[in-house]
Amino acid sequence: MLNKSQSISARLSPEDYAYLMSIDRNGAVTQSEKVRELIAMARESAGAGSFALAYLTSTEAMLPVRARYAEGTERSLLVEAVMDLVSEGAAAIQSCANQQDMVPALEKRALPAIDAFLNKLRLLSLAAGTDRPSPDIGQTLREYLQPLDKSSR
Repeated sequence: MLNKSQSISARLSPEDYAYLMSIDRNGAVTQSEKVRELIAMARESAGAGSFALAYLTSTEAMLPVRARYAEGTERSLLVEAVMDLVSEGAAAIQSCANQQDMVPALEKRALPAIDAFLNKLRLLSLAAGTDRPSPDIGQTLREYLQPLDKSSR
């Protein structure tokens, strides 16, 4: 690994140079400052360690599925809960993937999403109304949740 700043040179097309010089972030004025800002922007777009950015990315990835679901006439709180879990779970994984202690970090980050999902399942198993799962799905949910409810007493 490098211990001090390194000098680099690059040949840029006029369009690339114009883009580089158009970067107006954190007061970057010199070419070196603009290259550093460009690197920072690339790191941010990769979402390394940022749960908020990872959540936005994973939610954006789910948009086509959510749009297709929204176009339909049927609604299912179970399907919506699963889509929420997928978005939040993917964000948790992405934000913890590069951490030294990934497993404990991922457990800590994923637990709220899992808790919310289980609470939604509990509510669904008792729900009545148009967004309720079909009776057989509701019964299956109750059967799945029964051991969890017994162990929490």
